[in-house]
Amino acid sequence: MAYSEGYLRGEVTLLHQPFRNDLANRRRTTLLLFYLAALLSVIANSLVGRILPLRTPLLALAVVGAGAAILFLLRFLRSNDEHERQINYRALTFAFIGTLVFSAAIGFLQSFGFHPVSWLGIPSFMIILWSIGLILYSWRYR
Repeated sequence: MAYSEGYLRGEVTLLHQPFRNDLANRRRTTLLLFYLAALLSVIANSLVGRILPLRTPLLALAVVGAGAAILFLLRFLRSNDEHERQINYRALTFAFIGTLVFSAAIGFLQSFGFHPVSWLGIPSFMIILWSIGLILYSWRYR
């Protein structure tokens, strides 16, 4: 840590820390790769029933995409410090409660003849809510 002349007045000046910028860029890239892998998996899985000759390769692509998304998510979560873990915890809690309410509402509405939601709808909704939670709680704690 480098100190300036303002140290006598209680001010501290820190040198530029390039490792923080590199870490932030790697975390952003990992999160972007997570979203792209999840999107690839969802698209491949939705095309399985429409393009029957390519069913097996599309299923394999969906599984590989889902596996890559899981690995990128774990890499992102492990790179967090204590403050970011708190933000992630709150975002995941927000997503879990939102998905639970959504699932209960859909189940209730299906008893009245509402169209059922695809099994891909629930995890996709949870990822969307987690993303919204990350944005909201990162703004709140800055």
